Amino acid sequence: MDTPQEIVDIINKLEDGDKATLNSYIDELKSKINFDEEVKEEPMEEEVEGENDKEEEEEAVVDDEEDVGPLPPMYESGDDMDKATTYKMEASDLKSAGDYQSALEKYNLAVTTAPPSALLLANRGDVLYRLGQCKAAVRDCDVALEKNPDSAKALRIRGKAYKSLGEYEKSRKDLSASQAIDYDDGAAEDLKFVSEKMKEIESEKVKKKLEEEEKLRKRAEEIKKAQEEARREAEEEAASRENAMPDMSGMPGMGGMPGGMPGMGGMPGGMPGMGGMGGLMSALLSDPELAAGMQNPKVMAALSNPGELMGNPAKLQELMTDPEVGPFFQKLMAKIGPMMGGMGGMPGGMGGMGGAADDDDIPDLDDLPDLE
Repeated sequence: MDTPQEIVDIINKLEDGDKATLNSYIDELKSKINFDEEVKEEPMEEEVEGENDKEEEEEAVVDDEEDVGPLPPMYESGDDMDKATTYKMEASDLKSAGDYQSALEKYNLAVTTAPPSALLLANRGDVLYRLGQCKAAVRDCDVALEKNPDSAKALRIRGKAYKSLGEYEKSRKDLSASQAIDYDDGAAEDLKFVSEKMKEIESEKVKKKLEEEEKLRKRAEEIKKAQEEARREAEEEAASRENAMPDMSGMPGMGGMPGGMPGMGGMPGGMPGMGGMGGLMSALLSDPELAAGMQNPKVMAALSNPGELMGNPAKLQELMTDPEVGPFFQKLMAKIGPMMGGMGGMPGGMGGMGGAADDDDIPDLDDLPDLE
């Protein structure tokens, strides 16, 4: 095989007319094999690179910390196609020999010497990928695909680079597209790998989503349970308070009973300032000690016939000395005595009780023993 430099020397020795004829012939070859419109003298490089792709399927190992550094230069100006062709051929030989770093240097010269084709950028991207510079390889392939969206090689190299970078979804998309244009056994293996990875990732996403939904469901159940528990406790507390209040509806003498306790409905004119039975009961039950005392059966029995009680001072005196009933009656008289102050001067604050104002047998509160 003649060295590339020898071929370049032969072309350079041609007259301008012969050189134009040769270039025209090369353009016809390019159109027949569907090369990029910007490619000049690419048939030779394409043939060499095609063989290299099938001979070398080396996996690039990428470390994010190593995939750094300045990106390779891009074309800015210049139009020396002859030099660019020479650099491309030299880069191809170095790549075939496995000297990727030297090949990259030649590709850089080719890219900056003349407007690069999509294929040239894809080839430099391939070398960058093999050197582990996958991010730079992706950039070269991006530019190549802007020039030629159907470049199978650019799609394949970018798909491999994405695979090494762990971007499996992008890799699967590029590799699938490249296989649809130009099937490649090595790309098929890569596509199989990233497809399996995507299945694992999607399965993990579904699993996490289900776990989050289960957490939300359990949390909603806990909140609902707590709300129901709070409502039940509130209802039980309300019922407990209602049950703690004594039922006074069946007690004799507590609602207009004849001969009953003065000021409780049976007394002419009622108790001043008490608003009738409702006011008296409200006053009594507002005192915790009186409310508790009315739960005592002995107290309730003593109040069962208040008319008889008030007409029997000896019985009242006996109850006043009872350790269970006495404190209640003392508290009761102390409570209602001031309320009845405007009803006549009964000793001990119980004056004016329905014609019993002159009954000195009713004990005075000051004469009762303190049983508390």
